[in-house]
Order: sequence, then structure tokens, then C-alpha cells
Amino acid sequence: MLAEEVLIARQPIFDRANGLTAYELLFRPEHGALVDSASPEVATAVVSVRSVMDIGLDELVGPVRAWVNFSRTALTEEHFRVLPPERVVLEVLESVVADAEVLRALRSARTAGYQIALDDYVLNERTAGLLEFADFVKLDMLGRSEAGLVDDLRSIARPGLRILAEKVETRAVHDAALDAGFHLFQGYYFARPDIVPGRRMPTDRNALLRLLSELQDPATTFERIETLIAADVGLGVRLLRHVNAVYFGVRERIESLRHAVVMLGTERLRTCVAMILMADLDGKPGELVTMALVRAHMCEKLGERMHGLPDRYFSVGLFSLLDAFVDRPLGEIVERLGLSKELSNALLLHEGALGDSLRAVEACERADWSALEGGSCSATDLRDCYLEALRWSGQVRSSLAAD
Repeated sequence: MLAEEVLIARQPIFDRANGLTAYELLFRPEHGALVDSASPEVATAVVSVRSVMDIGLDELVGPVRAWVNFSRTALTEEHFRVLPPERVVLEVLESVVADAEVLRALRSARTAGYQIALDDYVLNERTAGLLEFADFVKLDMLGRSEAGLVDDLRSIARPGLRILAEKVETRAVHDAALDAGFHLFQGYYFARPDIVPGRRMPTDRNALLRLLSELQDPATTFERIETLIAADVGLGVRLLRHVNAVYFGVRERIESLRHAVVMLGTERLRTCVAMILMADLDGKPGELVTMALVRAHMCEKLGERMHGLPDRYFSVGLFSLLDAFVDRPLGEIVERLGLSKELSNALLLHEGALGDSLRAVEACERADWSALEGGSCSATDLRDCYLEALRWSGQVRSSLAAD
């Protein structure tokens, strides 16, 4: 089994301050590409471990830990031994029960220095023995009351055990889990707008939309763009550093705003400025910027492969999270920016080729493999574009974070 045949996703895990602490890695082998095995779950486990080794943890998750799923068989056969214990957490699937073989494997893993998480944990006589070896326990948030959350935490709490709230999709659920005492959070609450009726948009969000709106004007000239950027000294400096680091590097040094505008062109410059401005917004998790960058570059690479029109695809990925950045409905933002009908329909309705690329990227992001069935992109294309987007987004984030 080659890594090229595997679809991959990573999903962020946050602490109580919305700081990124890890990514859970999810894998799906392409149909017909499973290794020979008596069991699909064993095949998938082997593929997961082999993919981590083939691609590399630095490329998949950067400096944080990777949580990797393990079935009973993969655990008892100790497939984890090839993974570095200082970089991974072994996530024991909810189907695993505390029989003698499993407990032996968990004891062996702990002795070797691995941290262990229990997925979708429910305390009962078949699973109680697993708690002794757990560093983390994941509780599914769907359908739970606040009182139930507190009771569940109390039933399993012990010193050193960290409890993760899983499937946290809204701010309300996140706040309830935070109040209940959860330590870690997984879900896409951070990528949703915090819209409060009657609340005015903060000044920095208004400034972002005003500048983006000007940049989206097809009648805008290089001179007008240069003047707008030059009015913000900090933005101009960051733009030059970013352009040199990400687009040109040692091949050619860009020394002036005019040079940057001419070399990039208006479409690329719009997205470049948007990235810098979004990264500057206060009160938003850094992972939101990473997510926007991954979406933008993956859409761009898919557009490049399918239609040869990468710039517009980049924009649809980048702008798809503007509502979360400025805490306003996406429809309102699209109207204020004066986007083209094609781009607007892709963002709001997922229509057209642009919308198809965004839908595919979002499905990969959430490991919603069924949503990719019948699409125009092969598994290899999706996998390659996703990994390239992870690499590129890491490079851009480093540039944006530089002094």
C-alpha cells in the first residue's frame, strides 16, 4: 500500500485558551487498494501507520502531537511500535473492551512511553479497566445536557486525566463544555461566526472589508492598490516580507510595493493582502488562519489541475471563512465586497466548478469520505493537493508570524 492511495485528514484539538495542542489524523484507503488482510479494520490500521511513516509527522502535523486511531487488533499486535512515542497519542477506538490482551498491550505501550486516549468513552464493566492506562478520555458532546456533562466528568475524573469534548460544533456547546470543566476541545466551533444581533462590527473588521472591497473592484489600478497599501506602513512592510518569503525567496528580491504589485498581479495581491489582514485580527484562534490557508491553496491546486484557473479558486477557499473572521453572515460580507456572481454563488451555494472545489476541500477537512464519492477529482489528486496545502500553509504561517 502506497501513501498516494490514501485519503488523509487532520482535525485540530484545542486547549481551554483555544491554543492548538494536537491534530487527530484520519485515513481512508482508496477503494480496492487495501492491503491483504483478514479484516478491513486491520488493513486500515496498517495503512494509517504506514502513511504516517511515509509522509512524515512534521509534514502532517508540524510541531504538535498526532493522535492516531487504533483498533483492538492493531493495538494487540503493537503496530504502534514504529511510531515515535514523543510525537503521537494512541487513540483507542470505542469498540475496544478491557480484555486481558488489550490490557497487556496498553501496559506495554505505557511502558514504552506512549500516551493513550480513549475515544467516545462510555464507562461500564466492559471498559472500566481501560481508564487505568488513559491520559485522555474523549466524550461525544452530541445530545448531552449540561448536568449530564458534569456527571460524566465526575464519574471518570482522577488526577492527571484530561477530558476532551468531541464534536464541538457551536460556540454554545464549547462554552457549556468549558464551564463543565473539560480540558480539551475538538470540533469546528472556532470556524463559525459569533454573530450577536445588534452588535456593531469591530473597527478592524470594518477596515478589513473596506480594503478587500477595494481590492475586489475590477477597475482598481496598480497605482490605486499601491496607494492603499502604502497608507498602512506596517501592512506594506509585512507584504514585502511575505512576498519574498513565500513567492520568490532567493530567486528574486522584491524591493518596493510597486514591484510587488506588478510581479504578483491584482488577483494574487488581493488574496495576499487578505491573508495578512486576517492574520492580524485579534481574538481569533491561529488555527482559523491555518484552515483558511489550507482551503485556499487546496482549492487553487484543484483548480489548476482541473481547469487551469488557480487564482479564482484560491479566492473561494480563502474567503469561505470570512464570516468567522469578522463575525458577520457570509451573505452580508459577499454583498459588501461586491464579488462576482460566480464567486458569490460558489461561496454561498457551492455552485459551479468553484463550488465543487470548495465542497471537496470541506469534505477532506472533516474526513467526510462519502461526500467525495462520484466527484471529478481522484483520490490521488485530493491527497496530493491536501498535502501540498498543508506544506504551503505552514510556510505562509511562518512568514506571517515573523517579526
